[in-house]
Amino acid sequence: MYCAETPMQLTKLTHHAIRILVRCARAGKKRLRAADIARLERITEYNVAKIVPILVRGGFVQTTRGRGGGLALARPADEIRIGDVVRATERAKIRSARKGGTVRSAPNKAGMPINQMVGDALEAFISVLDQHTIADLAGSKSAQEPVLRDAIAKKKPPRHKVVACDTTPVYRISQA
Repeated sequence: MYCAETPMQLTKLTHHAIRILVRCARAGKKRLRAADIARLERITEYNVAKIVPILVRGGFVQTTRGRGGGLALARPADEIRIGDVVRATERAKIRSARKGGTVRSAPNKAGMPINQMVGDALEAFISVLDQHTIADLAGSKSAQEPVLRDAIAKKKPPRHKVVACDTTPVYRISQA
């Protein structure tokens, strides 16, 4: 008996990439710093730094360095299809499924009929995602997670507590 992977399950990387794009879409023309995106979306800065080059290569975002720099959508949100984002972030998984890599330990993977079926199902899955854009997610009420509200409501307390203190000495040094 062979065990099939589920190629229609998106990875965390893809979910994070979509959330980053939605955050940029909501920001409009304003550029967002990677650290701010990480904080607002509750994604580690390391993961944001890993995902941004993938999004740049895919033509979804553009980055600017220096003062006033940051991350912004490279094209309008209604032109960025979710299926395209999945193709960019799940490239290896999709390639593996097309080459018959969905069944483990099979002697003749590419020739197995189940691999063709899974490949067709994967194409159907992505074609459904192609019908939706980042603008759809950015504008929907359900996409507006409480993450932003939580981040604003739970501002970090100041590191040092300011306390008024009395400057009168507690003891006197007597001169003898």
